[in-house]
Formats: sequence, structure tokens, C-alpha cells
Amino acid sequence: MKDLADLLGDIPAKILWVIISFCFFRALQFIVRWYLFGKWTWPNFNFFTHVRNRIRRNRGGAEVVETGTTTAETAEEAVVENEQEPDSRDLSAIPPNKKWRISNECVSLIHSVISGLWAAYALLYYKELIQDLTYFRCEAGVNLILMSTGYLLHDLVDLLVNEQSARIIELLFHHVVVLSAFGVTMFMNRFLGVVIFGLLMELNSIFLHSRSLLNLYGVDKKSPSFRIVALLNMVTLFAFRLCVSAYLLYFVVTSIPDVPWWQSLINGIVILSLASTNTVLTYRLLAADGLLGSRRQRRTPAATTETQIQNIESGPLRTEVDDDDHHTIGVQTISGEIRSTEDATQTV
Repeated sequence: MKDLADLLGDIPAKILWVIISFCFFRALQFIVRWYLFGKWTWPNFNFFTHVRNRIRRNRGGAEVVETGTTTAETAEEAVVENEQEPDSRDLSAIPPNKKWRISNECVSLIHSVISGLWAAYALLYYKELIQDLTYFRCEAGVNLILMSTGYLLHDLVDLLVNEQSARIIELLFHHVVVLSAFGVTMFMNRFLGVVIFGLLMELNSIFLHSRSLLNLYGVDKKSPSFRIVALLNMVTLFAFRLCVSAYLLYFVVTSIPDVPWWQSLINGIVILSLASTNTVLTYRLLAADGLLGSRRQRRTPAATTETQIQNIESGPLRTEVDDDDHHTIGVQTISGEIRSTEDATQTV
């Protein structure tokens, strides 16, 4: 038993850290849902299930929706069936399950506050992390990685169960890249400083998720609160994403003579992947804030499960667009009465 304990080392304790973190964020997700909406759960949506259903319908011919037996979910599929496929600029469109998106953003915001401040503390307190990005180890940094691993596993489960838009593809890619970086650090006992530096990006995510929540709640983009959050988001994005990515790329290049080639290759792939996603994120934020010229009109979102099938069939669906801030809202007209569907604005 002693030999087995020596072989395993502190692996059981690390696994326990990850499990506790995963359970904490899963429980927090349901607490946020109950606090904001008075519900623990609601019907799930899934992007991959939606794609499979669409492929089956295309193979089997057009699906006929019968008025007497149609549910809200089949009505939604009927509406989406008639829509054109979105292009790459539509990947961030709000899905019908807007309440889930709000609760998911709230939990992500809480994680960003915890991990971002934790990473900043570790770098300020342990100067060796900055001086030796490769070999220096500290318990605070290791525990931060274990906590973030539990959160990422929770978010992966939440996305696979609930996310309906194609946004899930890039999010899954990001999560896999980050988990790969965590795995390399934990199993090789190297590059802890690189990962902690990377987690400084969470300081920007605080304002990124705050901006998402303001958008989801339909806050006017011209309001002082939105403008302040958007400004802080751009400033921290430059400082903690673009500058950090540039520094880590510099580290990879300069450390090539000092580490094995395959370790440099792994570092390069991970850091280049993060740098590319940060570049795309910067472009989307600049476009969303109107800093890259005029933008095209967004499509009207698909009908939600809260939309009655009678309403869908009784009136045309039109779109109102504010040309200044592109705040798109789908509006249902029913017997002269205007009813608003969920806000279609979604942050990047």
C-alpha cells in the first residue's frame, strides 16, 4: 500500500479538488436559475440534436406540422426549417433558451472573478512565477488550475446539454485547448507560470460576461452603464488578452533552445490557438461596438418554446432594427397587437 501511495503521490487530492470544484459550479448553476427565474430547470436544447433532426428531415423530405398535435418544440423546428443557414457572423445569435444563457453567463462571471483575481494574486505574491515560467511550482497556482478544471468540465456539460446555436463549436474548441494546457502542466510538472499568465485573461472575461448580461437584458447600448462596461471590456481585452498572448508567444519562441522540441510544439499550438481566438474575439467586439463601420441587419431569431403555435400561424413575424446600435428584436403581430419575442442581441 505504501508503494501504491508513493506511486500515486498527490493525484487523489488533485482529483478531489476537481470534483469539489465541478460540484460547486453545478450547484451554483441551479441556485442562480432558482434565484433569477424561480425554476431549478427547464426544457433542454441541444445544437447537435437539432442538426441531426435537420439532416433526417432533409433525407426524409419535408416534415408536415399538424395543427392539432403540434408542440412548441415542433413549431420551432418548423420555423427554423424555413430559415436560411446563418453565416459566420451569426454564430453568436441568441438561442431560444435565453434564460439558460443568462444563468450560464452569471456562473461564468463568478468564475472569472475568482480565477482572474486568483491568478493576479499568484503572480504578484510569487515573483518566481514571472521569472521562471517553466519550472517553478507553487500550491496556489496548482490549486487554481484544479479549480478551473472543475469549472470547465461543468461548463462543457452545460453547453452539451443546453446550447443550441453553432456558437457551441468554438466554445468547445476553446475549452479543449485550455484543458489540454492544464493537462500538460499537471502531468509534466512544467509551465505553471505560462498557464497562470494565461488565466489573467479571466480579468477581461469579467467585463466580457458583464457586457453579455447587459445585452441579454436589453440594456440600451447608448446608456452610460453599457458604454462604461464596453470601454472597460476593450481596455482589459487589450491588456489581459492581446498583450498576454503576445508575451506568451514571445516566451515560446525564446524558450525553444531550453526545452525539448515536442514541448515547444505543444506550447506553440496551445498559445497560437488562444491567440487566434482572442484575435477573432477582438474583431467581433469592435464590430459589435460599431468601430468597424456599418453592420448588416441580423436575422429574426427562431420562435421560442414560450411562443404559442397559434401566434406563429396567425400573424407575420417582422423585425425592428435600430441602425445605430443594431439592437434587433423579433416582433410578432397578432390581430393588430404587437408582442415582442426574446431579445436577439447577443454579445460576442
